[in-house]
Formats: sequence, C-alpha cells, structure tokens
Amino acid sequence: MKLVTSIVLCILLYSTSSKSQILPTASPRNYCNFSFTPSEEEAKCFEYFNDTASGVNNINAFILAKMTEMMYLERLDYQIRYLQNDCFPVDSIPSSDWLVENAIVNDSNFQQAFVERFQHYFPSPLETIEEHEEHGAEDNADQHIQFKYIQRTYTQDARFLGYKYKQGLDPELMVVSTPDLVLILFRGTDEVKKHKWAEWTGTDFRINQMNAGGALVGTKVHTGFWLSFDLIRDELISTLTEFDAEHKKVWVAGHSLGAALSVLTGVYLKSSGYNVQNVYAYACPRTIGNKAFIKKSKELLPNRIQRFEYYQDPITILWAPGYKYHYVGQRNWYDEAEKGNYKLYKGVKERVFMSGGLKKYPYIDSSLNKKERRRIKRNHVNGITFIGMNMFHYHNPQWYVKAAYHQLTAEEKKRLPLVDDSYPYLYYTKKNTK
Repeated sequence: MKLVTSIVLCILLYSTSSKSQILPTASPRNYCNFSFTPSEEEAKCFEYFNDTASGVNNINAFILAKMTEMMYLERLDYQIRYLQNDCFPVDSIPSSDWLVENAIVNDSNFQQAFVERFQHYFPSPLETIEEHEEHGAEDNADQHIQFKYIQRTYTQDARFLGYKYKQGLDPELMVVSTPDLVLILFRGTDEVKKHKWAEWTGTDFRINQMNAGGALVGTKVHTGFWLSFDLIRDELISTLTEFDAEHKKVWVAGHSLGAALSVLTGVYLKSSGYNVQNVYAYACPRTIGNKAFIKKSKELLPNRIQRFEYYQDPITILWAPGYKYHYVGQRNWYDEAEKGNYKLYKGVKERVFMSGGLKKYPYIDSSLNKKERRRIKRNHVNGITFIGMNMFHYHNPQWYVKAAYHQLTAEEKKRLPLVDDSYPYLYYTKKNTK
C-alpha cells in the first residue's frame, strides 16, 4: 500500500511520549571465526584517502560508504561469510531473516569483527592490548591504528492510543584513530535489545525539537537525535582525548540515523574546538535542526557537511510539517542505477513542494531529451513524491557503496577495493531478493 505523501507518513509515524549500559569490548586480534585473506586492492588502500579534502572527494566517499555500511551487524556478518567463501554468494543462507537469527556477529564481538574486516586498509599496524598497556596511548599515537566501539542502550515503556510499546535510544559508533586522523563512524537504526521498533519510536520518530546543550547551546535540534547523541557524548569526548584527537583531523560519517548523528557530532565537535575536516552523511534525514543550528553549522563547517541521497530513498524525502526545520549542509544526489547509471549531481538544490521549469536546474544535461530531463527533475527535486513500501530498498546502504564506486576513475578503481555486493540478501522490499 502506498502512503499518500511524505507529510502524511511523517505524521503517522510520529509517536509521543532501563538502564543504560556500555557493551563490553574484547581483544580485537586473533578471532578465528572472522579471519579471511584480504585482496591486494584492499591492502593499505587508506593511503589514497585525502584527509585534507573539503567538499565531495570521490575516493573518500567510496571508502567511508563501505565502512559505514559495515556498521550494521547483519551486513558485516554476511560480508565476513562472503569473504570467507572466496567472494561468492553464500547460497546456504535461505533468507535475510535467517541471517539475523543465526548471526555470528553481535554487539559483544562487533569490535573484533570490524577490526578484522578493516585493519588491513591502513598502512600503520594495529596496536595490540599488550602494547597499549605497556607503553600507553600517547607513546603509540604516531605509530599505530586503534579502534574503539561505543554503544549505550536505554529503553522505556511508552503508550500510544492505549497501545503499550518500547521506546529506545541505542547509539553505536566506531572510533578509528590513525597517526594523522580520527574517523567517527555511526550505525543507523537497528533493534534495541530485540525490540525491533524501539529505536524507531524512541529516536527516529521523536521529531519535535528540543534545546541542545553543551557546545550547541542556543540551538534547537531533533529530540530523538539529540538524546541519542547525548547518551554517548561523554564517552566519545574521553575516547577522542585518549586518541589525541585534538591534534588530528576528524572525519565523521554515517548512514540514515547514523548520518543525522554524524551531522550533530561534526558540528558539536567543531564548536568544541576539534579540527573537523568533513562530515559525509549517507541517506540523511532532513529533520535535524532549526535555523540557529543551521547558521552555526554554516559558520563552523562551510562546505564540509555533505549529504548523499540515492534516487528515491524515502528517508531523504520525509519532512516534518509544523516544525521549523531547515536544510543542513550540501545535498548531492545519485540517479537510479538502471536508468541514470548512478550519475552524481553535486551541490544540487533541495527538494521543494512545487518545482520550477527545467531552466531552473542547469545541472541537468540539456542534451538529454525532454522526457529524460523531466524524469530526473521529478525524482530528485519534487517535494511531493509519493512514498510506497516498494521504495524502501533504495535506502539500502549498498546502493550508496555502488554509486560512490561508480564515480571513481578506471585508475582509482585499480587501487581501491571492489564492491562486495551482498545481493540477493539484505535488500528488503526489492523483488527477487531473499
């Protein structure tokens, strides 16, 4: 069933209105269930990451899209199986639901799995626990890479129209420290303690605004996003101190809810004095902050908040009527794989309720026939797009990985990892997927 408009959907999904915990992290080395032989293209590929870039850098966008995709438990789980199977689909898996139910990756061993997946990306060696305990973080900061997984969970009972349900906050992020920079990678919406919709109702759909605190005092932001960020704020700051981030460039990225948290985090850290170089927000919601927040983000991070949207990704279309949200950062739009061949439109205008004539959008290739130009305009600038359930697979992070890879030159592709497509798994609502 198709929903009437993004406005109606947003209204229907909005909900009104435990214990917090840090999940343990174990040793990141020598966990045999996660081991595999990396390809030559992956070895030290982070050497090509441009840590001084501003705006859209295609190599950076691809690498960060790959790493943020693997922040999801089921996607990291499947890819490890896929890599251990010599990069062939694991046909013994009957469905995505089976993969979730029989996961080998969970939050308690997520850091181990993530480190095993990505440590070879970096030219510097991984710091072992023994080295950290013997020499301390400061002595090894110029020699090693370090990983720190942060998660906090909070749940509470809530009621809506007499129906009792769980609300939750469940922010998860990976902090990766190299000799020159720090990466902060956020996960998007997932289950909270086996409650499938708790983070949606407790975080994503709490769309009213509240006063932000700390370095963002004087601004108003999305309530759910702020409460989620606030839950991990202190530990994030202490981790950055441990990793000597005050003297390094900071890059922040995430997908979906993780994209929203990456924007909040980037602005907050820059306002706190950190050298935030760029924020890459994949499939980012548009409902993050009010005019004061947007003004601060433009002053602190001009051209350094890049939002990436794929075709008809419904999460990037949703709006919140009645709330004074304003667009944050710079919007970049990928055309559909089949019809548009992933073409990237950089620095494009925002979606509007009533779009103008084709002459208002000079970045649409005038050599195309009028029908094709109208298709492009309709799909990426029209603010009254109808949202149906069949569109939700466009929100899949794998589309962003493939679209970012398509922007690379032939020479860049030779030096960088391949796209490890997990099709036919994990493309919910897409036909012919498991």
